[in-house]
Amino acid sequence: MAPQKIMVEIFGQQLNLKSAADSNYASELAQYVDEHIHRVASQSNDPLKVALLASMNIANELFQERKNRQESLDAVSERADSLLEMLERSL
Repeated sequence: MAPQKIMVEIFGQQLNLKSAADSNYASELAQYVDEHIHRVASQSNDPLKVALLASMNIANELFQERKNRQESLDAVSERADSLLEMLERSL
C-alpha cells in the first residue's frame, strides 16, 4: 500500500502523517497516545514533561507486554520439552 496522508489530533495538536498504515489504525494510535497524555496532564503544566511522562508510561506498557510474552513463550517451550521427553520415554 502506498503512503497516504492521514490527519490525527493529539493533545489538541493537529498532526499530518504520511503512512502506509490504515487510517483507522493511525487514528486508534493517536487516540491511545492522546488518552495517555491527558491522563498525565494533571501532573505538570509543561507540555514537554507531559509528553515525556506519557511516553514513559507507554514504554512501560510495552516492556511489560514484552516481558509477559517472553514468559509465556518460555512456559510453552518448557511444556513442549516436557511433553517431548515423555514421548521419548514411552517409545
